[in-house]
Amino acid sequence: MKDENKKIYKEPIKTEMETNINVIYSENVFEIYTNNVSLQRQLNKIIGEPTEEYKIKRSIAGSKWKISLNDQSKINKIVLRAKIFEEK
Repeated sequence: MKDENKKIYKEPIKTEMETNINVIYSENVFEIYTNNVSLQRQLNKIIGEPTEEYKIKRSIAGSKWKISLNDQSKINKIVLRAKIFEEK
Protein backbone atom coordinates (compact mmCIF):
# COMPACT_ATOMS: atom_id res chain seq x y z
CA MET A 1 0.00 0.00 0.00
CA LYS A 2 1.26 3.47 -0.87
CA ASP A 3 2.23 5.86 1.89
CA GLU A 4 -0.68 8.29 2.20
CA ASN A 5 1.69 11.17 3.00
CA LYS A 6 3.44 10.76 -0.36
CA LYS A 7 0.27 11.05 -2.45
CA ILE A 8 -0.16 14.40 -4.12
CA TYR A 9 -3.74 15.52 -4.65
CA LYS A 10 -4.93 18.26 -6.98
CA GLU A 11 -7.39 20.59 -5.29
CA PRO A 12 -10.43 21.07 -7.55
CA ILE A 13 -11.91 24.47 -8.24
CA LYS A 14 -14.60 24.91 -5.57
CA THR A 15 -17.42 25.12 -8.13
CA GLU A 16 -16.20 21.87 -9.76
CA MET A 17 -15.98 19.81 -6.56
CA GLU A 18 -18.18 16.72 -6.74
CA THR A 19 -18.95 13.39 -5.14
CA ASN A 20 -21.07 10.81 -6.97
CA ILE A 21 -22.58 7.71 -5.41
CA ASN A 22 -24.08 5.07 -7.68
CA VAL A 23 -25.64 1.71 -7.07
CA ILE A 24 -25.30 -0.41 -10.19
CA TYR A 25 -27.66 -3.29 -9.58
CA SER A 26 -26.85 -5.15 -12.79
CA GLU A 27 -23.19 -5.37 -11.66
CA ASN A 28 -23.99 -5.75 -7.93
CA VAL A 29 -21.74 -2.74 -7.21
CA PHE A 30 -21.80 0.30 -4.93
CA GLU A 31 -19.61 2.96 -6.54
CA ILE A 32 -18.35 6.24 -5.09
CA TYR A 33 -16.31 8.84 -6.98
CA THR A 34 -14.97 12.08 -5.53
CA ASN A 35 -12.53 14.82 -6.37
CA ASN A 36 -12.82 16.28 -2.86
CA VAL A 37 -9.32 15.89 -1.41
CA SER A 38 -10.32 15.57 2.25
CA LEU A 39 -12.95 12.94 1.38
CA GLN A 40 -10.43 10.99 -0.74
CA ARG A 41 -8.07 10.87 2.23
CA GLN A 42 -10.88 9.82 4.58
CA LEU A 43 -12.04 7.04 2.30
CA ASN A 44 -8.46 5.79 1.93
CA LYS A 45 -8.29 5.44 5.71
CA ILE A 46 -11.79 4.02 6.15
CA ILE A 47 -12.00 1.48 3.31
CA GLY A 48 -8.55 1.37 1.71
CA GLU A 49 -7.07 2.13 -1.67
CA PRO A 50 -9.43 3.20 -4.47
CA THR A 51 -10.23 0.99 -7.43
CA GLU A 52 -9.17 3.80 -9.77
CA GLU A 53 -7.25 7.07 -9.41
CA TYR A 54 -7.60 9.77 -12.03
CA LYS A 55 -4.40 11.76 -12.44
CA ILE A 56 -3.34 15.01 -14.02
CA LYS A 57 0.40 14.63 -14.47
CA ARG A 58 1.54 13.36 -11.04
CA SER A 59 -1.37 14.73 -9.00
CA ILE A 60 -4.49 12.74 -8.14
CA ALA A 61 -7.50 14.66 -9.45
CA GLY A 62 -10.14 12.14 -8.33
CA SER A 63 -10.65 8.65 -6.96
CA LYS A 64 -13.26 5.93 -7.44
CA TRP A 65 -14.08 2.98 -5.22
CA LYS A 66 -16.17 0.03 -6.42
CA ILE A 67 -17.54 -2.15 -3.65
CA SER A 68 -19.65 -5.28 -3.96
CA LEU A 69 -23.18 -4.81 -2.64
CA ASN A 70 -22.50 -7.96 -0.62
CA ASP A 71 -19.79 -6.12 1.37
CA GLN A 72 -22.20 -4.41 3.75
CA SER A 73 -19.52 -3.61 6.34
CA LYS A 74 -17.58 -1.35 3.92
CA ILE A 75 -20.75 0.34 2.70
CA ASN A 76 -21.84 0.96 6.30
CA LYS A 77 -18.43 2.47 7.12
CA ILE A 78 -18.77 4.89 4.21
CA VAL A 79 -22.28 5.95 5.18
CA LEU A 80 -21.58 6.24 8.91
CA ARG A 81 -18.00 7.51 9.08
CA ALA A 82 -17.19 9.43 5.88
CA LYS A 83 -18.05 13.11 5.93
CA ILE A 84 -19.65 13.06 2.50
CA PHE A 85 -21.88 16.08 3.07
CA GLU A 86 -19.23 18.41 4.47
CA GLU A 87 -17.85 21.00 2.13
CA LYS A 88 -14.12 21.68 2.43
